Amino acid sequence: MTRSGKRRPNESVAGISQAILDSMNSESLMAVPFFVLAAAFIRGGGIAKALIEVAAAWLGRLPAGLPIAALAATGVFAAINGSSVATAMAMGSVAIPALVERGYPRQFAVGLTAAAGTLGILLPPSLPLVIYGLIAETSIPRLFLAGVVPGLLMLGMFMVVAFLASRRLHMTPEPFPGWRDFSRANIAALPALTIPVLVLGGIYGGFVTVTESSALAAVLSLAISILVYRAIRMREVPALLTGGMSQTAAVLIIVAGATLLSYWISRSGLPADFVRWVVGLNLEAWQFLVLMTIVLIVLGTVLEAYATILMTVPLTLPILDALGIDRVHYAIVVVVTIEIGLLSPPVAMNLFAVSEVSKAPIGEVMRGVMPYLVAMLLLLALLIVFPQIALWLPNAVFG
Repeated sequence: MTRSGKRRPNESVAGISQAILDSMNSESLMAVPFFVLAAAFIRGGGIAKALIEVAAAWLGRLPAGLPIAALAATGVFAAINGSSVATAMAMGSVAIPALVERGYPRQFAVGLTAAAGTLGILLPPSLPLVIYGLIAETSIPRLFLAGVVPGLLMLGMFMVVAFLASRRLHMTPEPFPGWRDFSRANIAALPALTIPVLVLGGIYGGFVTVTESSALAAVLSLAISILVYRAIRMREVPALLTGGMSQTAAVLIIVAGATLLSYWISRSGLPADFVRWVVGLNLEAWQFLVLMTIVLIVLGTVLEAYATILMTVPLTLPILDALGIDRVHYAIVVVVTIEIGLLSPPVAMNLFAVSEVSKAPIGEVMRGVMPYLVAMLLLLALLIVFPQIALWLPNAVFG
């Protein structure tokens, strides 16, 4: 440092380098590559098909049974991999052809699948919640539990939307498949269902950490895909590993870039100025949440989910503490808002993923998701007004 009090350039560079190293030197961040690999193995491993078939066997006879079964299977699938795009692509490759074959319009099928894919980052495990927990220094198991009730509520809302749309289309329920096929579907799904039971049960039973559970998810999904469903061959594993590592590298590059921005923001004094500005507005907690959801929705249309979290959360944490907003509650608001961004152009990763799987024009997918976007906005409003929707379960379990 010079006599005038200014930092020398080499000190700033050293500080930036150390900040990046510190952001990468995290045990919890090790969960990212394993969850990414689990998603890759699951996407190509026959697990989605088994879940769709067992859900259809149980729910197909209900009104709008097949769409509801597809949503239920997606909810279980989301509890395995933690990725929205992977969920949309894997379930879309199975659910969209099944729905179209039963007479549902393709627009209905692609819209349902794209919207349902967003459950992948709300229901635990969730990669965005892992990143948020690292930044906000918040318990990741508590964050995972906070996503359960909102995730199930969103799933229920999606089922209502699908039911109403099916009634308007005059679709008839599926016939009972017969006891032999019913039993076969249940037996075939058991290995897939063991993955969320062991992964989430291990976390909340205190047997494994979040990082260890992510490794367990990757190993189980690979073993079941190869040995049980035989949908992945050993010679395909290196390519899946390479793809998973490429995705992990992309996430870590985003983390490093956002760390640079966060470092600059913290050294510039901007957080303190931002706190003073917001406090000077005399906003209520709910008003600040509404303001931030608008900002996050706009950012979500042009930025990737991880970048949105890494760029905004460090800036807003002092405001949350000043206004008495629970960091766990805010995390769920952020994730639901990001989910809306995943369905909003121009980035709209879920829309493009489903468009690629189904070969449907992006405009058709956009029209299909509109009713589900309305349901998501309703859930977002409920979360802002009633924080206990997110906080009740983690508070009941952890106190």
